[in-house]
Amino acid sequence: MNLWQWSSNAAWGLSVLIFAWILVDAFRVSREYDDDFLMSSTEGNE
Repeated sequence: MNLWQWSSNAAWGLSVLIFAWILVDAFRVSREYDDDFLMSSTEGNE
């Protein structure tokens, strides 16, 4: 296995880890907050 193959495999592995992190974070946020809170905006109410 040369350097380029190893680098490609490492990049794919990193991509999978980042994607898993995004999914876990999305589930955690959706469990903690409801859609009304996430879609609401308090800007301009000052």
